[in-house]
Amino acid sequence: MSINDNTNLIIKGNNLIALYSLLNRYKNSAKLIYLDPPYNTKSAANTFLYNNTYNHSSWLTFMKNRLEVSKKLVKYDGFIVAAIDSNELFYLGVLMDEIFGADNRLSVLAVVHNPGGRQDEEFFPSAHENLIVFAKSKLLAKLNNLPISEEKKKQYKFQDKYGRYKLRGFRRSGNNSLKTQRPKMFYPIYINKKTHTLSLEDDGNSQKLLPIDSSGIERCWRWGSSTLMEKKEKYIEIKPKGDSFEVYVKERESDYQGEKAKSLWEKPEYTGQNATHTLKTLFGKKVFTYPKSEFVMRDLIQVCTNPNDLVIDFFMGSATTPAVAMKMHRRFIGIEQMDYINTISVPRLQKVIEGEQGGISKDVDWQGGGSFVYAELMEKNQGYLKDLQKVTTLNELDAVFQRMKKGADLDFRVDLAKFENDSERKKLSFEDQKKLLIKLLDKNQLYYNEANIDDADVRDLISDSDYQFNKSFYGKESK
Repeated sequence: MSINDNTNLIIKGNNLIALYSLLNRYKNSAKLIYLDPPYNTKSAANTFLYNNTYNHSSWLTFMKNRLEVSKKLVKYDGFIVAAIDSNELFYLGVLMDEIFGADNRLSVLAVVHNPGGRQDEEFFPSAHENLIVFAKSKLLAKLNNLPISEEKKKQYKFQDKYGRYKLRGFRRSGNNSLKTQRPKMFYPIYINKKTHTLSLEDDGNSQKLLPIDSSGIERCWRWGSSTLMEKKEKYIEIKPKGDSFEVYVKERESDYQGEKAKSLWEKPEYTGQNATHTLKTLFGKKVFTYPKSEFVMRDLIQVCTNPNDLVIDFFMGSATTPAVAMKMHRRFIGIEQMDYINTISVPRLQKVIEGEQGGISKDVDWQGGGSFVYAELMEKNQGYLKDLQKVTTLNELDAVFQRMKKGADLDFRVDLAKFENDSERKKLSFEDQKKLLIKLLDKNQLYYNEANIDDADVRDLISDSDYQFNKSFYGKESK
């Protein structure tokens, strides 16, 4: 199996190690890096199955390491967006200012995901989360407008041979609308009384119109006379009004370029309830706590990227970001270390490929298709660490220890003899014995390194197809 620049990737494993693994191939490649980290809350109902109760300094170190490598992966005209609640908003903001530069901070968006607010909170029930938006370079960054909404579409209620449109008065009003302010926009228009056609000259059977409002104030037209004559066929509509006429501009749906995303994001489909419903529809039951709405990610991806751009999400969770990216014809890399990647995230993406019609599917006319490659970081000490975290008896603990002595890389700074000495070990509680074994594991050897792939003891552990994939991923020739 080989990989190319159009390959979508889902990677299981520690996201910091995975991000560094991407550097060789994907440096300066991602148009958008999105992260939805553990919020570091005191709530027992954690959004993630990660440690969600770090102290501030530990949490910031955890984030700093990942943001620094993210900066190397994002394109020069790309964006880094972090989702966060109020607990670490200010700390994360300062950290990102330091890494990406305060001048490159574009906004802090408020996304209303729970309009009723969390009523279990003591003071101000939280109704929104935040998206901290940075450009890698504000000088190079360019945001897209949001697509036209269904509410906006309803405004274009008229139609002619050119398409749908709405009407707006051709006489200006409000700011900068007076004759004295724009004298060149004050000129007569002549409307033929029989044909209702427009001209700049009186043909002897025309009604003269000047941009004077009902109060007698001399205002101005929206366009100059030459622009009016150039666009009148497609963009001007004339309607009788008493003994005179009213001139309107046809604002066409086809010309609408969308609107700029504001700092407040509030739509019914942004809610967590909507996101949960999307997953329940896919799986037949509630399978994930606090998933992100596909509609939030749709608008974020729309604003920050274009088709075929690369989107990276390294706290992938239930795979909302890759699902939306696929439906919007973006490339993606998703990284997740938790085991639900195989029961929720990957099955969800398989359903997307099959053409599921939840979330944004109908809005973007999703009919299925696409593909991705699933890969796992090859566990070394990480496997032993996971086993140690699961054991509940001394016998199970000893069984893991015996396997560790044969295959694990141990930390030379920890006293192995203390654990092997039965009399010393028995003085320790079960939990203390477990902690000591965890300390024994060399944390720098949680996964196998690519540099060792041709070592005989490593090569024997992987299949030929996995070997070929690694060589292709790192851009090296197979031996």
